[in-house]
Amino acid sequence: MKTFTLLFILCQSISMAQQYETQSFDLIKKVDEAEIRFYPPAVKIRSSRKNGFGALFGYISGRNSRDQKIAMTTPVYLGKNEDNEMMEFVLPRSIDKSNAPEPMSEKVEVYESRSGYYIAHSFGGYAFDWAVTRVRKNLEEIAFRNKIKLIGDPIVLVYNSPYKIINRKNEVLFEVDFESIGKKDSK
Repeated sequence: MKTFTLLFILCQSISMAQQYETQSFDLIKKVDEAEIRFYPPAVKIRSSRKNGFGALFGYISGRNSRDQKIAMTTPVYLGKNEDNEMMEFVLPRSIDKSNAPEPMSEKVEVYESRSGYYIAHSFGGYAFDWAVTRVRKNLEEIAFRNKIKLIGDPIVLVYNSPYKIINRKNEVLFEVDFESIGKKDSK
C-alpha cells in the first residue's frame, strides 16, 4: 500500500510539473483573506458552457482559420454573459486581437476583455457548486464588512486539469467599483 501511495504521489508530482502561462494581474491590496486585483485587457475565447470545453479546446488545437495550435493557459473562466453560462480561455500574451486566428466554429467567439478591478478569494479542491457557493458567500461578507461595492455576478477561475487531484487552485472573483476599494491596505 505504501508503494502504491508513493507511486501515486510521484505521478501527481510529475503531472503538476507541467507549467502553463497564467493571466497576469496587479495585486492592489489584501482585504481580510481576499485580494483586490487589477486585471489588464486580455484576448480570450468564449463559448456557452454546454458547448464549452470541447469547442474551446478545438480552437486552441488548430480548429481555427490558420490551423494554428495555441498553447493552453490558465485560468479557465466560468461565469455568465447576459444570462448565458459561459466558459472562457485566456489566449497567450503573444496573441492580440489583431493576430488571433478566426474560429472555425460559430460556437467560439474571440474577444478582448476590458480592464477592471476585482476582489478574489482562492480555494482548493474541485470547483463544485457547494464549494463555490461557500467561497462566494464569504467573499460577499468580506466586501460588505469593508464597504466594497460588488458589480455583477461572480466569476469562477479554475487553474488545474480535472485529472489533477492534489494541490488544486480555484478562485471566485467579483468585479468591484474602484471608488469603493480605497487606497490603504487593510491588513
